[in-house]
Amino acid sequence: MIFAVVLAWPPLALRAEAAAPKLSPQAQEAVALLDSDDAYERKMGFLRLEALREPGTADIIRRYLDHKSSDMRADSLRALAAIEGPNAIPEIRQRLERDKRARVRWSALLALEPFAKSHPELLPIFIGAMDDYRTEVRMAAIDIVSRIKDPAAREAIQLHYRKELHPDVRRVLKMALERMGDGS
Repeated sequence: MIFAVVLAWPPLALRAEAAAPKLSPQAQEAVALLDSDDAYERKMGFLRLEALREPGTADIIRRYLDHKSSDMRADSLRALAAIEGPNAIPEIRQRLERDKRARVRWSALLALEPFAKSHPELLPIFIGAMDDYRTEVRMAAIDIVSRIKDPAAREAIQLHYRKELHPDVRRVLKMALERMGDGS
């Protein structure tokens, strides 16, 4: 019996290799950049994968979602959203809610933004991010919410304008109100 298993093994391995997605030469080059020692090259790798949108690269990108570098985690979220589309929403939401680094939460918001119109269930998440303790995350959330045509979005912007104390965030809220036609 062991003899039969050993004989059957090579064809199984060959079939598994044949089933693995083939990456274009451009995607292979971009993947190679992800392991560079140069931060700029790593960022370029993610941006290229994001632009190429090859489904076969999604699993490769997922390996970086838990990377020790917050920049790598942030860049991987945006690339994953571009490649997987709405299927990536649960993963990105989880990162937005749990990651301690503002850069990652900010990138998660930007990764979710393209789905705002087609997935109205994201509006409460964007509104919730307007209460983030980091100003850059709040400002990104405000910008996204201000572009959503929904009474709840308008109400959230108005409410936050009344209670926000940080001058930079207030400036973004004022511009959002003006964009929405509520500026004074």
